[in-house]
Amino acid sequence: MAEIIDCLRELPETLKLMKDCIAKVNASMTHVSDNSMSISMSSAMSSSESEGEMHFLPGKSVAVSKRSFLRLNRTRMTVFAQELAVLIFSKDTLANSTLTGRNGRGDMTKGQLDVAKVQAITDAVIEEFPGTTVSEVRAALRRKCNNEHFSHKRP
Repeated sequence: MAEIIDCLRELPETLKLMKDCIAKVNASMTHVSDNSMSISMSSAMSSSESEGEMHFLPGKSVAVSKRSFLRLNRTRMTVFAQELAVLIFSKDTLANSTLTGRNGRGDMTKGQLDVAKVQAITDAVIEEFPGTTVSEVRAALRRKCNNEHFSHKRP
């Protein structure tokens, strides 16, 4: 309960930082061509944060809040992978995407999750849980996408 209260107290400061990041990203986008926007949004936001507040996942192309990363549940690989996916992708993105962009029938009707971000999640999970295979991580991510899809369908 105390942890929840602490998080709620930090919320206004976090929102202010996010607004500042968005403003800086928007300002920098006027100076950057569309071709060079291959950096992930979380990585772009990290440029306006101090290095100590962001945690770069293996590969250094994706960054998340260091505090949020440290708070991830590490009891099981699947829980860690799914919580990390929510940090990197929104729940809406997970609900409307798959690892390949194909639905269960093989049709390209859903969006594909960003490959670089999926690879960063995979590398981070394998680093945190040695002995984990890529297919195990991908199965956890696939399950998270399915769970979010079905939870969004309910009224």
